[in-house]
Amino acid sequence: MTIVSSDGTVIVAKPNNSLSQQGFLWLFASILLITTTVAIGVSLAGAWLVLPFAGIEVMAFAYAFHHVFLHYGDFERVSLVGNEVVIEKCNDKNSEKFTFERYWAKVTLRNNEDGDCSIFIGSHGKEVEFGSRYMDQDQRITVAKQLKQQLKTI
Repeated sequence: MTIVSSDGTVIVAKPNNSLSQQGFLWLFASILLITTTVAIGVSLAGAWLVLPFAGIEVMAFAYAFHHVFLHYGDFERVSLVGNEVVIEKCNDKNSEKFTFERYWAKVTLRNNEDGDCSIFIGSHGKEVEFGSRYMDQDQRITVAKQLKQQLKTI
């Protein structure tokens, strides 16, 4: 997502969170209720070995949903404000911030061995990769062109 204002340009890359955190809780509660109801019903009919496997299934869902919760607020952001290019990367464990002078900043689009491309922003021998986690190749190409154009207009 790109936001252009009088202050500058901000490009944000983040994962597609199609379900809210409250929606995840409702979905997990529904899975828990259905799995538990079926497992208890089948175990009362004599197949008691279903219960441990139902518990394992619920724990697997809980682990997966916990992992999604941890990464719900992850993002990468490039801000072109004034004389600076600020790159922020935030995930569940840490947050990083890189600042370059806009005049010296350079955007490079490099091809990887697997055929994809990566955006690198940097100056004076330091580079930071942007958009590799949350953008597809077409989006990275578009963003690289946009960043190059924005850096030309100082």
